[in-house]
Amino acid sequence: MEGKLFNIQGFKAVGISYFGDNANGEIPRLWEAFNQQYKDIKNKSKSMFYYGICDSDMDAQGRFHYTACVEVDHFEDIPENMEAKAVPEGRYLVYTYSGDIKDLGEFYGNIFSKWLPASEYEMDYRPQLELYDERFMQNGEFDIYIPVK
Repeated sequence: MEGKLFNIQGFKAVGISYFGDNANGEIPRLWEAFNQQYKDIKNKSKSMFYYGICDSDMDAQGRFHYTACVEVDHFEDIPENMEAKAVPEGRYLVYTYSGDIKDLGEFYGNIFSKWLPASEYEMDYRPQLELYDERFMQNGEFDIYIPVK
């Protein structure tokens, strides 16, 4: 599968973070907690884009840092248990996922072991993104942004 190349503008986001390996389904629970506290976030962007931001490589134990968040216009009045994320502009290969969420790990595996190495691009070490828009609510589809140079 070929990813589509996109240049994104930098943006700001606010959300709840997790560090671990998601072995026990912690990320879906993180999203549940985020959705319950969503109303507390001020200054939401008009785009209303929701992101899963992974801004660290996996460590030796397979753990990573993941933030469930929404785009905001600025970082004022951030709720106490949430954090701010600034995503820099840059080029990304975008892959669209549609399927059972239990198969997402295999999809990511294909990106990193097959599709990205077969492309003409090299991974850049900026945040990886999952973009959840209206398609996710309609049919479970969302985009995965892999930073490239």
